[in-house]
Amino acid sequence: MKYKKILLGLSLFFPFSNIAKADPDSTFAKVEILPLSKDDVAKYEYKPKEYWVNGSDIIDDFSIEQAQKFYTNLYDTVIGNYVKPITHQKITNIILEGLSGFTEKLSIDTTDNRILIYDPNLKLLGNFAKVSDNDTESWVNLLIKTILALRKNNEKIAKAHQEQIYYLTTLYLLKSLDENANYLDPVSKSRETYNNNSTSLGFTYRRTTFGIQVLSIFKDSPIYFSDIKTGDIISAINKTPTRSLTDEQLEYILTNTDTDILNIDYIPMISNKPANIFLRKNRIVMPSITTKNIDNIPVLEIQNFKSGSAKELKQAFDKLKNGDGIIIDLRGNISGLSSEAIETANLFISGGEILKTTGNNDEYNQTYTAKSGDIANSLPIVIIVDNTTKGPAEIFASIMDGSRRAVVIGTPTFGDGNLQNEFTLPNNANIHFATSTATNAKDISVDKIGVVPVVCTSTITEERDIKLLVENIAKDKFVDSRPKDNNKTAETIKNIRNSCKALFPSDGVTNLMLKTATGILKDSSAYKKLLEK
Repeated sequence: MKYKKILLGLSLFFPFSNIAKADPDSTFAKVEILPLSKDDVAKYEYKPKEYWVNGSDIIDDFSIEQAQKFYTNLYDTVIGNYVKPITHQKITNIILEGLSGFTEKLSIDTTDNRILIYDPNLKLLGNFAKVSDNDTESWVNLLIKTILALRKNNEKIAKAHQEQIYYLTTLYLLKSLDENANYLDPVSKSRETYNNNSTSLGFTYRRTTFGIQVLSIFKDSPIYFSDIKTGDIISAINKTPTRSLTDEQLEYILTNTDTDILNIDYIPMISNKPANIFLRKNRIVMPSITTKNIDNIPVLEIQNFKSGSAKELKQAFDKLKNGDGIIIDLRGNISGLSSEAIETANLFISGGEILKTTGNNDEYNQTYTAKSGDIANSLPIVIIVDNTTKGPAEIFASIMDGSRRAVVIGTPTFGDGNLQNEFTLPNNANIHFATSTATNAKDISVDKIGVVPVVCTSTITEERDIKLLVENIAKDKFVDSRPKDNNKTAETIKNIRNSCKALFPSDGVTNLMLKTATGILKDSSAYKKLLEK
């Protein structure tokens, strides 16, 4: 309730807000804070712009030939590669539901011989003969006839660009099957905005009820020089509440070139007093790996597992000084490629089976074996995770845990243990969705339940708790609460997450997590006992 009261003050106008001005010629933004007058503020009021073409640019005709190619490829790609069996009729029903973005929900009735489709006013839009479920062509024709019928009867869909129809129906289909799936339309693809968790301000974020919360800030980026800190809530951008923006809208606002300055309302984690700042965007190189040292222990913060991350990590590691061990921080890592996560884990494991994948397509039934060699020469490793560790990062943590190559601490991860693959559709759009589930060397899957850390840090509130923890581990008074099998009932997952609750990534929480990892690494006996559990 505390945040609810705070949000009431967000509409206050700040006539002399600050603007963080960046040097556009530098690789990273060098920022100075300047006063901004009320008249200047008006120049940067956000002017909403349609993501799709509109007005005179609208393409009024709908190419049936193009639509047939697009949806035929979409059906065949999903049926042939999705992690679970799915029927043509199921895909069609989901896509038709997705059209509710243009109109209210359609009604679909299936009899023994016919498929009847009604609009919200119960007007019959389609009366089709039922077709064989393995007949892609017939189901695609049924879908296209329904879309054409809607274009005659619905003003919104009649004016919609064909690419907009593809976008809405495909994204709805993929998200219904796999919440972590995505559709990258040709427009966004050409803007090279695929990495939708990185922005031209230089931070990563996660969604909360009150807005987007800053998870990590890249050094020397625009936001780095501002007063915004890790854990702060960005409640509005250009006076538009961030909680009301879709992922695509957020990405567009943060990365498009329509305006180079953003008006940001935020709530500091420490003071809880609403604040405002103007930041100038800048083209910066988002690193996959950042490094630092704590108590002579190197810390590798892996922001994402993008293409080349394994190579980047090896290069970063070669420059580090060896200490008592290594800390790998995976918090806020929510995107990337599973193949890079597996390749990165390979760097630290000398050999043996590390991962098995199982899919609906035999192509995805794979066994991964580690290559010989360990760039860390068996140095102890502690991995930090929390509920913002997602997707490929969970695969990496699971491999390292299952192979007994690292001790995982923190709080349970998001719970997306499926491996995804990327495909290109006829309109040059990219889609990626789950194609297989994965289990580690202990035969434990992270899907739904997540990677559960051997040490839960949510109960550590001060430094003396760390000392007591390490002592209890050494005395064998520590109990591993991780699940020993793949029991993933809703009750099991709820109990695990309730017993080790996620925490906001404030500086205080971050420091305690890092000190916990350091305490474990500096006590070799405690580390070995945790590794053997």
